[in-house]
Amino acid sequence: MKPKTIITISFFLFSSKIFAQFQPIYYADYSYADRHLLRGGLEFMLTNNTKNHNKLFLGTGYGMVNYNGKIHGIPDLHLSYNVETLLFAKLGSSNYHANSLIGISVFNTVDLGIGYSFPYKNSSVKIQGFTIGATIRFNKKDDVYGKLKIGF
Repeated sequence: MKPKTIITISFFLFSSKIFAQFQPIYYADYSYADRHLLRGGLEFMLTNNTKNHNKLFLGTGYGMVNYNGKIHGIPDLHLSYNVETLLFAKLGSSNYHANSLIGISVFNTVDLGIGYSFPYKNSSVKIQGFTIGATIRFNKKDDVYGKLKIGF
């Protein structure tokens, strides 16, 4: 195994043990920044402000990207701040690039956003440019998702 793969797997397992007291949220993520990226993994809700429904999610996972006709594995680490179940801001990184997204969140279930990706200086896979992305969260806990309020 390559050292990057071993480090990524170790980080994934280590982060799962640290946040064992938190119930994991499964996520699937698709983004396009000059090429298609498909990722999935676990998110952990770090803060849960029940008064105004702001939430902070830390996500770690793994995905794949096609570059020059080859499929490359891409680790994912991101921080997503969801405001009032309507807006979100997300910062993410992998061993190839860093990215940021802002957009709308539909009850913290689906995030749809736009942003920009920056490749790292010596990365072998260049992921750069304007980015569109969608994230879907799966969990049984009710406090992860926003509530629909009708009326006063």
